[in-house]
Amino acid sequence: MTKDDKIKLMFDGIAQNYDKLNNIISLNRQWSVKKKAIDNIALNPDFKVLDICTGTGDIAIYIGKNVVKQGKVIGIDFSENMLSIAKNKASGTENIEFVFGDALNLPFEDGEFDACFISFGLRNLTDLKKGLSEMKRVTKKGGLVVNIDTGKPKGIVKFFFELYFFNIVPILGKLFGGKASPYKYLPESTKNFPSGDELVNIFEEIGLKNVKKFDFLFGTISQQVGEV
Repeated sequence: MTKDDKIKLMFDGIAQNYDKLNNIISLNRQWSVKKKAIDNIALNPDFKVLDICTGTGDIAIYIGKNVVKQGKVIGIDFSENMLSIAKNKASGTENIEFVFGDALNLPFEDGEFDACFISFGLRNLTDLKKGLSEMKRVTKKGGLVVNIDTGKPKGIVKFFFELYFFNIVPILGKLFGGKASPYKYLPESTKNFPSGDELVNIFEEIGLKNVKKFDFLFGTISQQVGEV
């Protein structure tokens, strides 16, 4: 079984409790951070936006209902169970669509989108640079590529962040989701994940311009935004 297969199986298995556990694990802070991160992006009401590794569709649905009301939002994921939940949550919202697909081989034309988001999914890709290059490919010239993920806090914040993420989060996953192993994987996946500053460099390496970084919650969450 490949790494992709294992990750897909894991997310299919935790889909039912995913939203609930995200709220618990983030101490109900996940939405305040996501909204601030979206607010950092200048999205016109008629934009076409892609949300990669959309999961249960939180960001896609928020953008579609509140930001690009006259535009279009497409969420893509390779977990059918996650997509099923996303589709139910977005039911009746005509400008939001969810599709099954591979983040490393996006089924879209070059320059199709005004902005392309990935949130807490980049670390799960087997080829990070290829994933970002695909995002760049499907984003039109002048459009934006956006990543939101865990950061690399320093000092005392780093100590408490790692203590919580590596020790408490798996316990919460077991208590409220019935499974500890996926919530052991999630912190483990951050170990070799680039820092926010390193991601800025990677954005620039693949040809994105005017790259900016925003940190939230004392650096535990980091956002990078680059222009195509």
